[in-house]
Amino acid sequence: MPYRALYRQWRPKDFSHVVGQHAVIDTLRNQVVNDRIAHAYLFCGSRGTGKTSTAKILARAINCEHPKNGDPCGECPNCIRMENDESLDVIEIDAASNNGVDEMRDLRDTVKYPPQFGRYKVYIIDEVHMLSTSAFNALLKTLEEPPAHIVFILATTEPQKLPETILSRCQRFDFGRLSVSEIQSRLHEAAEGCGANVSNGALMVIARAAEGGMRDALSLLDMCLGYGNDINEQMVRQILGTCDRSFLFSFAERMAEADSGALFMMIDQLMRDGKDPAVFLKDISFHIRTLILAKCCPEEISAILDLTEEDAGEFRRQADTFTVTRLMKILDLFMNAENEMRYSSSARLCLENVCLKCCIRTQEADPQALNDRIETLEKKIEELTRRLENGEIKITSFAVPREGTKETAAAERKKTSAPSKPAAPEKTAGSGEFAKAWTEVMNRLASEAPAIWSLLTQGTATMADAGTNTIRWMPGKADGSAFFTSTLNKEEKKGKVLQILKEITGNDYNLTAVDFAENTASAKNSEEEYINSLYSTFGKEPVDIVEQL
Repeated sequence: MPYRALYRQWRPKDFSHVVGQHAVIDTLRNQVVNDRIAHAYLFCGSRGTGKTSTAKILARAINCEHPKNGDPCGECPNCIRMENDESLDVIEIDAASNNGVDEMRDLRDTVKYPPQFGRYKVYIIDEVHMLSTSAFNALLKTLEEPPAHIVFILATTEPQKLPETILSRCQRFDFGRLSVSEIQSRLHEAAEGCGANVSNGALMVIARAAEGGMRDALSLLDMCLGYGNDINEQMVRQILGTCDRSFLFSFAERMAEADSGALFMMIDQLMRDGKDPAVFLKDISFHIRTLILAKCCPEEISAILDLTEEDAGEFRRQADTFTVTRLMKILDLFMNAENEMRYSSSARLCLENVCLKCCIRTQEADPQALNDRIETLEKKIEELTRRLENGEIKITSFAVPREGTKETAAAERKKTSAPSKPAAPEKTAGSGEFAKAWTEVMNRLASEAPAIWSLLTQGTATMADAGTNTIRWMPGKADGSAFFTSTLNKEEKKGKVLQILKEITGNDYNLTAVDFAENTASAKNSEEEYINSLYSTFGKEPVDIVEQL
C-alpha cells in the first residue's frame, strides 16, 4: 500500500477527535442530535484549522444510520461507504478549478435528484471565494431555496470576498487558529503512532512554525520523520532552516548595545551556515515581539506564548535592556524589511541594512529617539543610586589646602623641587613579544567572541609598565569613545580578553579602557608639569651649554 501523508492519516473521523474549535463542534453536534440541520453552512478560517475535515464529519453524521451523541458511528453501511469515498451522496467541488457559471448551472440541474443511500445529499464546495460573479449569481437561487434533501457546506479562507447575498443565506462558523499546546499534543500522538522518538523541544519548534495550522504542523513533522525516527530540537531547526534560541538572544543583545560590527559578523556566520535571511528575519521579528510582550505584560507572557517560567524570565531580563518605543521601532523596521526583501536583488544586503538602522537608532534626533535616550540615562542613574545605597561603590572626597597655610607652602616646595623623570616609554601593540601575543588574542576573539573583537578594533592597546602587566586600551577617535570605554570595562568582556591572554602567555594581566578625551588631557597635563619643573630649575631664559675641554 502506498505511503499516506501524516495529515491524511490523522484526519479526524468524528467530532470528538477535532482539535480545538469547541464552540463550532458543540453547535454542530447539537444540531445533529436535535435534527436541526440547516440547508447551507459557511466554514471560514485560515488554512489547516479543520474546515474541510469538519465538513466531511458533518456529512457523515447527518447520513449515519445510528449516530452516537452527534458523531457518526463509523460502522453502518453509509459511514463505511463515505469513509472509503464510495458514496454518491457526498459531492466535493473545488471552486478554484470549477469557478465558471457553467459548472454552477450543472450543479443547479443535479440538486433535484434525491440521495442514493442516506437522508441528505451534501455538496462541499471548497475555496468558494474563487467563484466568479456570474457563478455566484447562478448559485444564489439554489442556495436560498434548495430541495429538502440538499445540504450545502461552503469552505473558504477569505470570507470577505463573498457577496453579502451568499453570506446572508448561510450559517457562518469561524474556525480560529490552534494554540501551540493543542498542536503539540496532537503531534505527540502522531509521533507515538509512527513509533518515532521526538523530543518535546522539537515538537514545540514545529508547533510554533505551523502558526496555528494543524495540517502545516503534521506536514513539518512528516518531513522531519523522513530524516530519522529520533528527532531533537537541533535537528528540527536544521531541517527548517531556523536559528536556535541562543543565537537570537545574542543577536538581540548586540542590537541593544548598538554593536553594528558584531551584528555584521553574526550575519556573516548566518550566511556561512546556509540559513535563509527571510526565515531569520521572521524568527528575529517573533523574538522582538516576545520582548515587547515581556516589557508590556511581564506576568502574562507565560500564558500568552506557552513558555516555561524559566524562559519567560530570560525574555524579561533581556527586555529590560530595551525601551518599549525602541522595540516597537525595531519591529517596524523588520516588518518593512520582510516586504522589501521580496523585491531586493540581495537578501543579505537588505538584512544588513535594517540591522544597521536598528543600531543607529539612538543617534537620531526625532522625539522618539530622544525619549529613548532619556529613559536609558534614567536607568543608569537609578542603577548608580542603587549601588551607592548598597555600598557597592563609594565616593572619595579629597581635602584641598587653602592658600597661605603650611600645607600650601609644603606643596609649593615639593612642586619646585628637582624635576621628575619622564614616564617610561609605553610598549604598544605593534612592538615586541606583546605585539605577537596581542595579535594571537585578536585572532581567537574573532572566532570565539566577535562582538569583543569588533570593539577592540576601534582602538589601540598599550602596556605602559611591564612590571605590573597593566594593559591600557584607548579608542582611536573621540566619536563614540565613551560608549567603547564603558562597554569594554564590563567584567564579562574584560574577563574574556584576560582569560585568552593568560592562556597564550601564562601571565596575569590587568586591562583598563581609557576614554579618548581623558587620555589626551592626561598626556597633555603630564607634559606641562614636566616642562614647568624644568622652568623652576633652570628658569625660562635661554641657557648656553659650553663644553669645557
